[in-house]
Amino acid sequence: MPQPKISIIGGTIWGNRGAEAMLVTTIGEVRQRCPDAEFGVFSYYPAQDRALVQDPRVHIFDARPKTLVLKHLPFALAQGLAGLFKLRLPLPADLRFLRESQVLLDIGGITFNDGRLVFLLFNIFTILPAMLMRVPVVKLSQAMGPFQNPINRLLSKIFLGRCRHLFARGAQTADFLSDLGLPETKWDEAADIAMLYQPQYSLSRENEEKVESLLAALAGMRRDGERVIAFSPSVLLMKKTETLQRDYATLLLDLLQTMDRPHQRYLFFPNASRESSPKARNNDIIAVRRIRESARLILPEAITDRMVWVDFDINNAAIRRFTAAADLLLTSRFHAMVSGLVNATPTLVIGWSHKYHEVLSAFGMPDFAFDFSADPEAMTAAALGLLDRLAEMRAQLAAARPANQASAAHQFDWLQEHFAWKN
Repeated sequence: MPQPKISIIGGTIWGNRGAEAMLVTTIGEVRQRCPDAEFGVFSYYPAQDRALVQDPRVHIFDARPKTLVLKHLPFALAQGLAGLFKLRLPLPADLRFLRESQVLLDIGGITFNDGRLVFLLFNIFTILPAMLMRVPVVKLSQAMGPFQNPINRLLSKIFLGRCRHLFARGAQTADFLSDLGLPETKWDEAADIAMLYQPQYSLSRENEEKVESLLAALAGMRRDGERVIAFSPSVLLMKKTETLQRDYATLLLDLLQTMDRPHQRYLFFPNASRESSPKARNNDIIAVRRIRESARLILPEAITDRMVWVDFDINNAAIRRFTAAADLLLTSRFHAMVSGLVNATPTLVIGWSHKYHEVLSAFGMPDFAFDFSADPEAMTAAALGLLDRLAEMRAQLAAARPANQASAAHQFDWLQEHFAWKN
């Protein structure tokens, strides 16, 4: 029997480490149910991902936008037309792998969203080649919608309607899909893939000596009775706040100063990192460095001496360990939030989409999701409230974790059932 082939798109190893968390967890969970599977990962950072991934059964293919448009789409269209006459065309290796796949798993974190119309065509081109070659498309747990924009609504009906199945990452996304008019048999609700992450699922090793050294230092601080408050900022939100003539660094540092106590340490780390790139996209190192520059200008030395900075590449395995080492997490990154929640670390989010609120709601913490335009005093009050209730909130998060992980596992059980995998 040939090894089952599974194609995955929407995630990378390098860059956005939330996408890495979803990608490696998808591969790990599928392997639990289909040990012989071979994976084709369609990445928008193919060169960097090939350098990081050494697993011989994980093949990295190019899925940069220009490749999707100029290569994948025309070849898939040609094969789709030839398929009408039961012909199989000679294809490049990546398109051949896709054609031979049982399924294309789309793990994009948020797609077909009114607020991200600039990515709408990319959302389509990630799944259209598979559809043209009659490969089933399953969208694993992600945020979708709202669908009020007429262009997004029309295209979402067409392309989401042609997926084999959709998994809504929370009640609000489920409501959006229902409002779109998709039949309830077409979709299920499931918690985020990364709820199921295990350290053995990691496919990369990055700056491990630096990570171990920093974790040892944090452990020593906590043994000495100090409290560690972690911040995981977002370069994306840093840009968004500029539209409101707000300074993101100042917002976070004002919050930190209001919360400050002599026995507290502050850890800043990126959830998306491209250390070798000067570009801002998927590179929170730029936000970390900007905040560090601002801290030196506006905070007293008594505070800056207690601030710790991670401005190098770290993978999801390290992010999980950093959030576990913290007493409190303040973040603007979705999967840093997920990491905090599954580690039972009390978490406050300053974000921009419904995707944060629906996940925090599943942990009984909807009041700790703030839009970046919210009143800073309300954010401060919430953060101080968490500091006063750390033990209580840890217990609440730990109690909610099993149900969320069971919900996330549902989508992989569905795949096993519908594609007849035998473990």
